[in-house]
Amino acid sequence: MRIALLFLMLTLSSFAQGQTRIYKVVDANGNITFTDKPPISTQEKSSAVELNQINISAPPPERARNTSIDNSKPEANIDYDITITSPPDSTTIPMGPGNFSLSASVSPALEYGDKLQLILNGEPYGRPQSTSTWGLTNVLRGAHDLSIQAVSDSGKVLSQSRPVRVYVLRPSKLYRN
Repeated sequence: MRIALLFLMLTLSSFAQGQTRIYKVVDANGNITFTDKPPISTQEKSSAVELNQINISAPPPERARNTSIDNSKPEANIDYDITITSPPDSTTIPMGPGNFSLSASVSPALEYGDKLQLILNGEPYGRPQSTSTWGLTNVLRGAHDLSIQAVSDSGKVLSQSRPVRVYVLRPSKLYRN
């Protein structure tokens, strides 16, 4: 009941600017009604409702919108110095499953959002990461060129290390006697 009354009052107050009087009418059962016409019945109690003046002001002027504004963070083109520290160039990975570790040094430290991407034989290996160590597994036998790229969060290549070549020895077949 109170919600309906509040709704009615708000609705009527929005129209009150053009109206001269609003009446609150209470019938014999205690039901309250608001109206813009004075009650005809003498059994109903009525009183005029005084509404405050509605504050009407002009809206602020419309600003011209510039659609060419780019709110994205500008990319800093930092020239990172990236060096593969392990394994050294021309290293031979001994017989086994083709697993080895790779580590690098980066100077200066990576900015927020920039990551390192390992490149194996010209193709990305794994996902870009913020750490400078990788564990490679099950690398096929043969010569492999490794390099590291510093990439921005949008994927732009910022810097790249000099490549390092490793040779992986793996048996091609298992022979049983």
